[in-house]
Amino acid sequence: MATATRKQRSLSTDAKPAASPEPASPAARQGSPAPAAAAGAAPGTHANPRGPSGNGPDTETPRALRLHLSRELNALLHEGPTDNDDTARTSALVGALLKDAVRENVSDIHLDPAPDGYRLRVRIDGELSDTARLDTDTGLHVLRSFKSNASIEPAFALAPREGRAEFAVDDRTVAVRVATVPTVIGEKLALRLLFTEPARMQFEELGLSPADHRTLSAALHDARGMILISGPTGTGKTTTAYALLHELRKTGRAIVTIEEPVEYTIEDVTQIQVNPQQGLGFAEGVKALLRLDPDVIFMGEMRDAVSARAALDAADSGHTFISTLHARDAAGTITVLRNFGLADHEIAASLDLIVAQRLVRRLCPACRRQEPPTPAEAQWLEDCGQPVPALTWHAGGCEECRHAGYRGRIGIFEVYRLREKDADMILQHVDEHTLRRRIRRGGTLSFVQDDLLKVARGLTTLSEIRSVGGTGFYLPTTRKRTTTSTRQPA
Repeated sequence: MATATRKQRSLSTDAKPAASPEPASPAARQGSPAPAAAAGAAPGTHANPRGPSGNGPDTETPRALRLHLSRELNALLHEGPTDNDDTARTSALVGALLKDAVRENVSDIHLDPAPDGYRLRVRIDGELSDTARLDTDTGLHVLRSFKSNASIEPAFALAPREGRAEFAVDDRTVAVRVATVPTVIGEKLALRLLFTEPARMQFEELGLSPADHRTLSAALHDARGMILISGPTGTGKTTTAYALLHELRKTGRAIVTIEEPVEYTIEDVTQIQVNPQQGLGFAEGVKALLRLDPDVIFMGEMRDAVSARAALDAADSGHTFISTLHARDAAGTITVLRNFGLADHEIAASLDLIVAQRLVRRLCPACRRQEPPTPAEAQWLEDCGQPVPALTWHAGGCEECRHAGYRGRIGIFEVYRLREKDADMILQHVDEHTLRRRIRRGGTLSFVQDDLLKVARGLTTLSEIRSVGGTGFYLPTTRKRTTTSTRQPA
């Protein structure tokens, strides 16, 4: 069961705040009791035979519940309310939810409002699964508990809110980033789980190709400028950044960071957390860090023109500067910097290397199987101008991966180090699409090419890179239509 330590916030529900303007369920608006759980359904869960709309069976089949992913929570829901008060029961539900999440290696939890209650969804290896349904009262108690523990007013809010709390789950400490937002039918809760043990991912474990590994390793040892790690939310940028910091620690250089929040602590690294209430933002923090005699500066995220200008000042001072930002690939990263107001000559002078990345699911080694590509896979490869292998790897399903066919995730990368000719392109204000084509011609592996190398080794599948989306942007310009055989995994 999850319990709170002395330094951690105790579980609290505030289950019955006064006069909360919470949107009522359809049943409550009609003055009638909430519909009872269907026969065979767990008390505290909800099944609506009339469909989510409440106006008759929906034409769309409801998503199947993967009950085993939240088995402890579902067991408590099935027991139904006891003689204990609401606070004790809600604390037990929250503890069971977190224990299930830790056991299943969940990264995110969604509690989504619905006309008939709340739906619980969890993200595992990048994939969302429905795992439980809660009635309105139970869902509200759980939602308010997380808000209270994150120092957010538990009553319904008319604006987005966010906070952070820590919980002890068995023998682990789990930090939870809490975010809520009002919707037309109720308040949505999203939780990001951050395990507070020191990040252990090492540089050698990132999954870089040999060529990308050499490029990035060389940059770490002689870079004097900006190293940017880009990608959408949830693609492992912070993990990669921390792995680079671990690698730089080995050189004995002085490393300081400014982050919001500090997600993991690293030994021998000076870490500072942003505190806007006290006037410590990214821009002010970077200026202060320059007076600490650092060799390497890490800023958690470059998110606006102010932080981009502070990053430029740090890089221009001769320090190695590392940060993350949201962009779809290497060429898109340069566009983002331009949109932040940095001039082409500033980008060309300061930017040293870009690591663009995505995450794909890793095949379960116990049940993966090698088969001919499906017609859809072969057609996709041909459309992309890639050779069609005689055999490729597909997901199976076994007890070890809970019949998902995948266990964990692995990065696919685009590592682009700028040279003099690349700086010249930026100075000429070459547009993003032209930059992308010239980057390919320069030999940088695209996401698709890096993924195909991992497919050949039996680490992932063709369907995973297809799920990344927008693959046309990441392809080389040449087209090949040969048939080869995927080699056996290393």
